[in-house]
Amino acid sequence: MLIDSVFKTLDPFLQSYLINSDDDPLQYYKKLENTDNADRIWQDLRSIDAKSSGLLTHISVMFVVLGFLAADANNIVLRVLLTLEFLAYIFAAMLLLRCLDMTGPPLNDLPGDSAEIRMVQAREALLRKTVYVRVLRLVYILTALLIPIVGIKLLDY
Repeated sequence: MLIDSVFKTLDPFLQSYLINSDDDPLQYYKKLENTDNADRIWQDLRSIDAKSSGLLTHISVMFVVLGFLAADANNIVLRVLLTLEFLAYIFAAMLLLRCLDMTGPPLNDLPGDSAEIRMVQAREALLRKTVYVRVLRLVYILTALLIPIVGIKLLDY
């Protein structure tokens, strides 16, 4: 399927860029396990899912704000800034959608051994956590950059 091939292409890039190759994802979660043996991997996946949804809501609101600002922008500099901001928010939203993927890797790609499956789950959770943190920082910067853009827009009137 086309979507699976996109994830298969994108995931190795994200993993190699965002997660250190010498990190052991399962070791990370073994350190976090507490006495009641709560499954920290699934807790993180649920938490990242909820937080990513909230951040996507913020991005949607920013699309509306940018749309209102762009509706009657006459200044070419302002148009360029608004277009770049739109593109950056679209990129952030695309990456965040990766954090909402229901199962992570396609089920037919899962190994047969339960220990290996656990490693795949841990790697997926750490990848989503890393993607979320990076996108959160990007969105924070983009939102802060919107303040001077609004100022330029107000001065343009």
